[in-house]
Amino acid sequence: MSTIEEAQISTTTIQDQVGIALEALQRGFEGRIINGYGVYADPSSRHRDLLEARKAIEVALSAMTSTRWPTEAQYEKAEQA
Repeated sequence: MSTIEEAQISTTTIQDQVGIALEALQRGFEGRIINGYGVYADPSSRHRDLLEARKAIEVALSAMTSTRWPTEAQYEKAEQA
């Protein structure tokens, strides 16, 4: 598998994990989540949403750092092929 193909797979993985993180944060922090005292109405759910987002971000970061990203020379070679 070429470096570009590996990077394509990693990019998809990263995008998927970022989507999961964003969904967790949007779901957990939209709407009426703060009570009349200015305190989270359900802090345990907010905590769970943050943990879910963090887990997805950690997977994305791991993929980002472990990927061999293509160089400009590799892109140019692929364009000429």
